[in-house]
Amino acid sequence: MKKRLLTSFVILVVTGIFVASRYYTTYAFDAFVGILAILGCVEVTRVLERKRMFTNIVFVGCFPAIMYIAMTIGLINKRDWIHYILYFVVIMVLLFVVNFLYTFLCSGVTHKEKDKYGVYDSDSAYALKKSMNSAFVMIYPALLFTCLFVINHFFEFAFIHVEGLENTNLVVLFFVVLLFAITMITDSMALVVGTTIKGSKLCPRISPNKTISGAIGGLIFGALGGVLVYYLFSLNILVNEAFVLINLTWWKVMIISIITSAVGQIGDIVASMLKRSARVKDYGTIFPGHGGVMDRVDGLVFNAVVILISMFVLI
Repeated sequence: MKKRLLTSFVILVVTGIFVASRYYTTYAFDAFVGILAILGCVEVTRVLERKRMFTNIVFVGCFPAIMYIAMTIGLINKRDWIHYILYFVVIMVLLFVVNFLYTFLCSGVTHKEKDKYGVYDSDSAYALKKSMNSAFVMIYPALLFTCLFVINHFFEFAFIHVEGLENTNLVVLFFVVLLFAITMITDSMALVVGTTIKGSKLCPRISPNKTISGAIGGLIFGALGGVLVYYLFSLNILVNEAFVLINLTWWKVMIISIITSAVGQIGDIVASMLKRSARVKDYGTIFPGHGGVMDRVDGLVFNAVVILISMFVLI
């Protein structure tokens, strides 16, 4: 328990430093997300290997970095939103093709891999499966991590503009803090309420420790936490003016917080399903007492999608 609490404190402090740093520069937060994305992709590929779903970890690990470079080029050249969709599609297709050709043509390496894992598929079938599995990881979790990049640079996109809104950096900081606050509060309070009240299990076959009471408690406190973040930021006159300009009210934040909290818990269950199907307890061991990166951000990456959609809808 002491190890888990100490790790939690370190995670909280490090996360807080990088989130706060985006007020001064967006690149530190980019680097933070990039490291998490690469580590998360590596962890998912290793879990898939336990299910005999083999990937090319090099191409998967490169995907977040390539997407970030493509997005940066788009920002510099003030591209429209359709270009970013094309970037994703083109990068996915190219990496899929390169992965297939590499696996199929480098027969020496491929045969060693097949012998090591006891795979009896033909080279072409093995290459196709490996490419498809790699593409899966590029979507989960790599593409979900990409949403954090988009949130971080939201107002830098040429197709995003609000007349009269000057304090865009503070608005983005609010949504980043909102994202992390809802996720952390939901996770923590679901555990506290669940272990205190107990009751019926939420999904015993997937995650035996989750309870319905914990899920409801996490949802309630996550929503209240989101509203609290809103009011704390509203104390700043500049932020309050920005909220008025984009017509962001406490009840809208509460709705966003409720949806985000619920989706985050679903993301947690999805991650647990993948782990259980591979018969592993954790995605990794990088965080003593907590597991791997994906064990900590399984809900966060899903919540990033909700927050990003909310920003598009509101702004």
